[in-house]
Amino acid sequence: MIYVDRTVTVQQGTSRIDEPVVLYRGDYQVCIRFTIVSEGLKFGSGFNMIEYENTPHAQLIILTPSSEVIVSDVLRCEEGVAEFIVPREILDELHEVGKSSFQIRLYDYEQDSRITIPQVKNGIVVREPIVFGSVK
Repeated sequence: MIYVDRTVTVQQGTSRIDEPVVLYRGDYQVCIRFTIVSEGLKFGSGFNMIEYENTPHAQLIILTPSSEVIVSDVLRCEEGVAEFIVPREILDELHEVGKSSFQIRLYDYEQDSRITIPQVKNGIVVREPIVFGSVK
């Protein structure tokens, strides 16, 4: 498995990512790990939202360049990090090339409560590779 680590900061009703996740059409089984940090809340600033809120589950919603919405399964968070695996079928079409925005939903233990962080605009970038398909 290949891992990509990113930090999403939520502040004043907006979310920003430290660096966009750059993938190429045809990439697959990439695990994107998001640490979500919230600043400016009454409890303090600069804390890991998943650890602080003890959020054990998360879900990723992606808005693709073609306006298709992709919703992941609800997955467990590990050690304050929300992990999402990009399956092969998400990055295999030409219309998926471009900039995608995303949101992350955080759930409590029983999944009775949910909060969604503000949209991260252009947080995932899918590019066209030099060669598409298998090259050996």
